[in-house]
Amino acid sequence: MAYQPQIEFYQKRQFGDKLNATFVFIRENAWPYLKMQLLIAGPILLISSILVNQLSLGFLSFNEEITASFVIDMFRIYGLTLLITLVTTTIMPVIAYSYMKAYQSKAPEDITVATVTNGFANKFFNLLGFNILTYIVVIIGLFFLIIPGIYLGVVLSIGASIIVFEDNNPIDGFGRAFTLIKEKWWSTFGLIIVMAIIGFVINMLFGLPRSIFFGVKVFTALEDEQFVESIGEMSQTDQLLNVLFSIFETFGNILTYSLTYIALAFQYFNLVERRESRGLVSKIEQMDQQDNEAADEVY
Repeated sequence: MAYQPQIEFYQKRQFGDKLNATFVFIRENAWPYLKMQLLIAGPILLISSILVNQLSLGFLSFNEEITASFVIDMFRIYGLTLLITLVTTTIMPVIAYSYMKAYQSKAPEDITVATVTNGFANKFFNLLGFNILTYIVVIIGLFFLIIPGIYLGVVLSIGASIIVFEDNNPIDGFGRAFTLIKEKWWSTFGLIIVMAIIGFVINMLFGLPRSIFFGVKVFTALEDEQFVESIGEMSQTDQLLNVLFSIFETFGNILTYSLTYIALAFQYFNLVERRESRGLVSKIEQMDQQDNEAADEVY
């Protein structure tokens, strides 16, 4: 008997149902799914976390005289951080949605890294191209009274689902996003806001150890005459703790990103089902196939 997933993807869902499906999926697939993200995207997220924190310390440690080398170094770290962010927001949804595609035909314990990375390069570069176009369009939209940029950002938020689940290219993905999201912009916007709030809370919890450590460091540095210089200095112990905190925060980032991407995937499934009844058609085809198999057994 063919494997039947516990969660039906292509189904009409109300707002609360999409949130519930997101957490049910994470709970059912917690270790197999998170293992994929940790093995593939984890190192990139870790590097990003370390760079961001070094950038923050760099600004705290600069003196009144801003030299050209300091500015160049800051721009280098900023540029590298932005590049890693672009790669992260591309690779994580590809992993998430490739896993979800595999989940439709395999039990969670049977999904392997090889399964998830099958056709990975094509999906990655298609989504990378889509994300670059999205950033350009949204930034341009933000210059026009901000609202157009927000509108476009919400519309294109389901683009990753379109690219991966439909094996679409970046240009067709744009048109498809506008088609699917008609009359459902506000529900998509609300879903993004709710997931952003949940993600903010998760990141605060995972960032708490670093915040406590940094708070103690600031309090200690207040007694130092060279306050700015001392707060920016990092001993070997501080550097080790920075790496450990970054590893811990990486788990939080993976969970935050995953919840958002999976929630948007269920919104995509909801939109497709409302417009194309793909899930209903699939059920009818399965019933016909079962009837045919039953008839063959009789004869």
